Amino acid sequence: MELDELKSAWQSLDRQLQRRTTLDMELRIERRLDQLRSRMRRLYWGKIAQILFGDALIYFGIMASIGQRATPHLLACSLYMLAYGVLTVVFGGVMLGRISGIDHSAPVLDISRRVVALQRAYRVENLCLGLPWWFLWIAIFALEMQAMVGVDLFVRAPAFLWISGALGVIGFIGTLAWFRRRNARLAADGDASDAPRSLREANRILTDIARFERS
Repeated sequence: MELDELKSAWQSLDRQLQRRTTLDMELRIERRLDQLRSRMRRLYWGKIAQILFGDALIYFGIMASIGQRATPHLLACSLYMLAYGVLTVVFGGVMLGRISGIDHSAPVLDISRRVVALQRAYRVENLCLGLPWWFLWIAIFALEMQAMVGVDLFVRAPAFLWISGALGVIGFIGTLAWFRRRNARLAADGDASDAPRSLREANRILTDIARFERS
């Protein structure tokens, strides 16, 4: 075989190997993007469930408000539950919008930025929905006792409510302090360990894709 023919054959083989390598990389990236879509769908349906939960709280809050409109303290509990339901639905809708706004055909850097924004929104949601829960359970319990057994805890067991409220205040302050310390640490470290599992897996997938593209 002539030297030129040998050189041409090696160049042809090299091009074939490069095409094969490129094709393999594209297939691996596509598989990882499919996994990313799956994680986002899981998070999406989780937020649908959150909105349904919020709708239930709104419904029961409205019904309780109508039924307890003549009793100011129970009416306040009903309105608190109603407001929490509205907040739950609003945050669920905001998160759905952010999830839907992720274009999986966009460059990895753009997807990563949107996932990071989603993580920040999740932290805000955690704070705004987590803190009121320290008092929400008291309101729901008081309304349930009135509805199920006809006992007004504000009249029959005020000490229980005062103690529960005091514990709620302590829990509220402690949780707020913990949130602030944790968010400061996460912001400094760039850590996403507080994110839901789907978001953590999405971060790992995006890291893998970025590594594939650099290789």
